[in-house]
Amino acid sequence: MTSMFDQYNKTLKRDDSSAKTMTPTSSGYISVKMSQEAPIFGKLKMNITMPHVINHLVISNGWLMLVMANNVVFRMQLVDINRSDEVALEKYMAGQEISKIFLDPLGAHLLIALVPKSTQFVPELLYLHRSQSKPKRIDKFRDHEITCVAFSYENDSTTSTGAILLGTSRGLIFEVELGIEADKVVHNNWKQLPNYLPLYGSREDEGLVFDIGRNENIPLSGIEYFRAPNTNEYIVLAASTDRFYKFQETIKPDDRQPLQSIFNSYLNVPEDLQDFHEIKKVAKGKSTKLRVCYDYKSRFPRSFGWITEPCIFYGEMDAQSDTPARIVCNKRIPFPENEKNFPVAFALTDFHAILVYPDHLTAISLLNYQIVYEEYFSENLGPLQNAVRDYRENVIYVYSTKVIFRLKVTKEERNVWRIYLEKGEFDNALKYARDNPAHMDIVLCKQAELCFDRAEFFDSARLYAETQSSFEGICLKFLEINENEALMIFLRKKLEGLKAQDKSQITMLVVWMVELFLTEMARKADKVDQVRILQRDFDTFMNTPRVVECMKTNRSVIYDLMASHGDVHNLTNFTAVNRDYENVVNQHIAQGKFLEALHVLRGQNRPDLFYKYAPILMEDIPRETIAAAMAQGKRLDPVKLLPTLIVIETDVHIVEIIRYLEFSVHSVGCTETAIHNYLIKLYAQHRGEKLMIFLETQGKDVSMIHYDVHYALRVCRQHQVTEACVFLQCLLEMWHQAVELALTVNTKLAQQTASMAPDRDLRRSLWLRIAEHEIRGREDVKEALELLSECDLLRIEDLLPFFSDFERIDHFKDAICDALKEYNLKIQEQRRDMDESAKSAEKVRADLQTFRNRLVTISSTDPCSICTACLLVRPFFVFPCGHKFHEDCLEKHIMPLLGTELAQRLSGLKLRLNVLAASNAAVEGDPQAAREALKEEIQSIIAADCVFCGELTIETIDKPFISDWERVKNDWE
Repeated sequence: MTSMFDQYNKTLKRDDSSAKTMTPTSSGYISVKMSQEAPIFGKLKMNITMPHVINHLVISNGWLMLVMANNVVFRMQLVDINRSDEVALEKYMAGQEISKIFLDPLGAHLLIALVPKSTQFVPELLYLHRSQSKPKRIDKFRDHEITCVAFSYENDSTTSTGAILLGTSRGLIFEVELGIEADKVVHNNWKQLPNYLPLYGSREDEGLVFDIGRNENIPLSGIEYFRAPNTNEYIVLAASTDRFYKFQETIKPDDRQPLQSIFNSYLNVPEDLQDFHEIKKVAKGKSTKLRVCYDYKSRFPRSFGWITEPCIFYGEMDAQSDTPARIVCNKRIPFPENEKNFPVAFALTDFHAILVYPDHLTAISLLNYQIVYEEYFSENLGPLQNAVRDYRENVIYVYSTKVIFRLKVTKEERNVWRIYLEKGEFDNALKYARDNPAHMDIVLCKQAELCFDRAEFFDSARLYAETQSSFEGICLKFLEINENEALMIFLRKKLEGLKAQDKSQITMLVVWMVELFLTEMARKADKVDQVRILQRDFDTFMNTPRVVECMKTNRSVIYDLMASHGDVHNLTNFTAVNRDYENVVNQHIAQGKFLEALHVLRGQNRPDLFYKYAPILMEDIPRETIAAAMAQGKRLDPVKLLPTLIVIETDVHIVEIIRYLEFSVHSVGCTETAIHNYLIKLYAQHRGEKLMIFLETQGKDVSMIHYDVHYALRVCRQHQVTEACVFLQCLLEMWHQAVELALTVNTKLAQQTASMAPDRDLRRSLWLRIAEHEIRGREDVKEALELLSECDLLRIEDLLPFFSDFERIDHFKDAICDALKEYNLKIQEQRRDMDESAKSAEKVRADLQTFRNRLVTISSTDPCSICTACLLVRPFFVFPCGHKFHEDCLEKHIMPLLGTELAQRLSGLKLRLNVLAASNAAVEGDPQAAREALKEEIQSIIAADCVFCGELTIETIDKPFISDWERVKNDWE
């Protein structure tokens, strides 16, 4: 095991230059102090008057406990000075005197160490709880002079001290736990280590854990222990007269004796390998002291100090440190040069050590060892004895034999930044100057100057950018040494720090940065790797939001700047960043780079630019332009591309234009008439074989096609595409013209055209024209007569007028015979139809005769099929189906089934009948005959059909049986 404190053996000497005053570059800040700044240290006398001399005093957690010369313990709570009491110790002091008192961090457990006045007595230890009025002897420590105590800072119990360590004048370390139960003092001494049984007897409750002197009486002057936060790692610091020890161990979580376990690994380690620091030639009577600066928030000490005759042995601690020892810094702090006496006590703060002398206090900086505070006290107050610190309240107290002072510490870190700056520790200086912009600026300026002097220009530029130094001055410094890259770093950092409203400054910096980038890339054009790095940084810079925003209003300046450097690549990238595609396309076209221009057009989402530049590109790269237009798909409007498609009509252009028009019609689904008309024109002019396919694909319904039929017909006539003309004339219902035109091509086309006519008479007329065209002037009658087999509308008699009068009858013999046979078949078919009609009429007459002789027998008990009452009691109707109804029941039942018109007519007839019955003079002629006529008409409506199985009932099959469901529901309920 190597020493953890070997590094302490080198004494640190103060740097003579540390006291020199710095003159940093002006920060640009104006520091105005409205009032005199309070000093760092100041004393405040406490309003406590003791009747006797103060021998010992301790303060913890706001509890003050002191021992006066009359051996009385005075206890008081500082927040309530009326809450105080006294405990007399006189009966415990026979042959004894108090050497030291110890108070736990909670202010609840007081230990009083007694030493004998003569050899007839032995040392003893008293325990006094805050709630008790009588101290108790701890017999287990009789004959052991307790010189130091290490309490647990993590203990939260006021009834128990928790595990504590006791150091003795013989260098022994004990582990013990004290507490009270029902006004009784209980203590627990853990089992002592086996190695010490032969030395100290066989008692197993001694609690001895370590012997510093190894059988030599070496007094312990201080001891502290603590646990690293969130770990099970324990550290014990102990000091003797001339040595400083550190014990460190990670113990098991379930260990019942954690403090004893810390020392286990050190029991068999030779003394020369133990972890300690030794001071040689210690003068007699010079007692060393150990102090820690404990932080209750982090539960870990910030630092520790061991005051010895030559110096203060000081170390800083960090619980988060990667160093296993947790000690991140250690050094020797010399006493002030003008001090000849050894301090009687001392205390540590975060950045200062307070030295207590009998007649004055001196505070020195832990960083540069300078005296920052010194104050002398009147002899009337008595000599100063000690300095104690309440770690829970973070307050330091200094007392003399007569008075108690509270030491006030005000912003002790105020000048720490300057000390670190003088030592060149810039990170620490920035840490403590962060709350003051002026101080921050001074530190950054000094660090930037140092980096500049060391030729670390990049770091210097970054630091200068965070200061308020003269912008022009810093720029000139880098320009003078030709460090453009460092200057760019400085300018970029300055740009990032500007506010959005600083538009002029932003514009200036952006333009300058662009100029520097372009200059550097041109200067290093032969160094590919460096240019690649510069280009990457430039691309990143140009894509930052602030630069992009600036470019929107200063685009032309950057264009001119890049053009002056001939940097086409960055000019293209710049326009892409600003979405200024029009400019980059112009650049490419001006240089004849049509493919690059087309690539830019394809990569953006602005159809207006494609419409604008496509005609130019179409002249030189028609195939690629059309491919790009097709790739755009529905984003482009084919109508707006028409200027592109009519530029030059070479064979190559025609092929590509037709390809795009076909794509627009068939793939995109364009229905614009102009596109279809233009495609028909190109088909008619250059691709006649495709024209008919296109027209037939469009269909024969004029309302559904997307081209202008009249325009198409005119174009086809112009280019003499006869077959297409015939098709279009058919669409326009110009049947006669279409047939005439088709006859000029071939008879087959004419026949197909005539067959498409919608009207039979029209088709017959068109076929007669075809027959006339085929027959007149022909000598082969047989071929002419074949028309009869092509069309069933023509007869031989229709064709005869077209033949010459001198044709022989033998030529028509077969045709006439075929016609006569056909006529004969039709006559026989009509005769059969007439015979069947005669038989049907005879059957109807027989059925009528049968119905005249039919009768229905009605019984006196037959009911009405509607009301089920006797049928014969009122006028009734009987239907052939067997249903029987009263006249009024039938009328009532049939009324809802009648149509509106028939129901109104029935109501009108009944009204006329009622009027006629009331007055016989209302009708001229025979009133009886008129009434009978009305009754007969009414009955013909009512009894026209059976209401149950007639047509009226069948027609109402889709109507529900119940219309008023609410009434039915109420009836059922």
